[in-house]
Amino acid sequence: MSQHTIELSPLGQMLADFVDHTPGAVASVLVSSDGLVDEFHGLPEEGADRLAAAVSGFASLANGVFRDAPGEVQQTVVEHDSGTLFVMRAKVPQQVAGKVGNLLAVLTNETADAGVVGYAMLQWIDRMHEHLLNPVRTVPRPVQ
Repeated sequence: MSQHTIELSPLGQMLADFVDHTPGAVASVLVSSDGLVDEFHGLPEEGADRLAAAVSGFASLANGVFRDAPGEVQQTVVEHDSGTLFVMRAKVPQQVAGKVGNLLAVLTNETADAGVVGYAMLQWIDRMHEHLLNPVRTVPRPVQ
């Protein structure tokens, strides 16, 4: 059951279906590149906001570790005694300028199979790709 109190958007429903049909998945948050919650399932809103902030931080740290390496960080995984947090970014095709991919974060219980969850995440991102791109946000410069 979704923790949303209002009707889910189509993307939110697809995220809920992902959690409900992925063995071991207990919650998921779709996070914008700047750390805001786009959609969530399996958590109260406050928990989704907290997870989104953590996911944004993890993604930033992982990118910093590989700052001078060619390529991109594909996923970040945090294991805990009670489960695992998986984070993947939706890739932006080179022909799509001015867009950045959302982060898909999935919390699992301790029985989840990492290979199954990772594969399910890749499949979901591939299917939903066109809905996972956000415009790059810019700060307007003051007029002088």
